[in-house]
Amino acid sequence: MIKFFRKIRQNLLAEGKTGKYLKYAIGEIVLVVIGILIALQINNWNEESKNRKQESQILLQLKSEFEQNLAELELKISMRKEMLDATTRILAYYDNPKTWTLADSVASDFRKTFYTPTFNPVTGVTDELLSSGKLYIIENERLKISLTNWTGVSSRLIEYEEDLRNHTENHYRPYFKENHSYRDLYNGYWDNNKLNTKKEDKSELIKELINNQNLEDFIIDITSSVIFAQDESEIIKNHISDILELINLELNKK
Repeated sequence: MIKFFRKIRQNLLAEGKTGKYLKYAIGEIVLVVIGILIALQINNWNEESKNRKQESQILLQLKSEFEQNLAELELKISMRKEMLDATTRILAYYDNPKTWTLADSVASDFRKTFYTPTFNPVTGVTDELLSSGKLYIIENERLKISLTNWTGVSSRLIEYEEDLRNHTENHYRPYFKENHSYRDLYNGYWDNNKLNTKKEDKSELIKELINNQNLEDFIIDITSSVIFAQDESEIIKNHISDILELINLELNKK
């Protein structure tokens, strides 16, 4: 094809048809430019098609990841609700010791104060997306912003939970072990377990617990930490829900 065009130009020059030669040369340049533009457009279409297929795969992976995170978060919210219900009853016992009637119920409430629920989100797909620089593949700007903010949003809850865990493991649990009987508290909690060899009533233990002012202060600290964690959990839950809504919106367009 190139030889064909070159031969035409040579013939026009040989015949002295300079004007026609110039027009022909300009036309040839225009055709080449158009060809290049068409090739670039086709390449862009192919690249865009690849990006959209890759985006669909990423969105499905993100959906699975954040659905797992939502389930994990709701489980931890449920555990902390049990803790709050328990500490609320315990503080009521401190305010009015005569209100408790079943020692086993009070013991159950105290056992729940040792919970240290931690939210451990799955972040593999999100981390890979952010670290690889492939976030541009996702078209929805709101979704990109939400994914970028995810680490910061979830880290606050993790810090609250770590504070509670440290407080429980380093202060509350050691204090309880030093001043009260762990075995009596958990006696009867496990079925068919060798630890259940002591069957006496827990009433005396509960009286000790409710009369311990220092222990009451620990319960107040735990209650406060759990409330902060629950408030932060609701923020994260809304963030996850927004992300899932945006993901589903994009998937429905495919």
